[in-house]
Amino acid sequence: MKWSSLLFSAGAAAQAGVLAGCASAVVVESEFPTPVVESLPLNVGLYYEPELKDFIHAEALPRSSTWTIDLGDANLAMLEPLYEAMFVGTLEVATLPPSASDAANIDAILSSALNRFEFDVPATSRDQFVEVWLEYRLELRDPGGNVLIDWLVPGYGKAEIDGSRESAVHRAAIVAMREAGAKISTEFLSQPAVRDWLDEKFNEG
Repeated sequence: MKWSSLLFSAGAAAQAGVLAGCASAVVVESEFPTPVVESLPLNVGLYYEPELKDFIHAEALPRSSTWTIDLGDANLAMLEPLYEAMFVGTLEVATLPPSASDAANIDAILSSALNRFEFDVPATSRDQFVEVWLEYRLELRDPGGNVLIDWLVPGYGKAEIDGSRESAVHRAAIVAMREAGAKISTEFLSQPAVRDWLDEKFNEG
């Protein structure tokens, strides 16, 4: 299956609803578990791409309805506590590069974006599962703006249709987000560029 992702503002997504006679809307909401990890001794500035905060996927599925899936709040609900657990200090920054005052108080900047989103809802009753694929893009930069790592983190979720299709999409999206979050927390330190940078930083002098 190929990726096909469209980013819409809330207004554009609403206009997309006229593409089909039937429309399905899902607002993904959940409390995500805080990972149990050893916090790295870093103060990290967090930059969230505007599209991540306001992410709405709109798509007209063949032989089905027009769907709008809102993940904006859920992205922050998953990533904010995740980063707070991974680092001893976090500071959300409003711009990239950060202001001089913000840059003076951080060891690195981590930017987050939702790079891809795709889902599949069966049009017939023979297949009773919904699937969701997504991919986050994380960039870690030093305070000078040099990119240390450009990391694509995928997530996959599957849920059985045991009620409405909207409910199944909601559950599959949460599973996909949790899988991506688990990879971020457990595989961040295994990225060679991150390990090299940390070795250099903590062995200075």
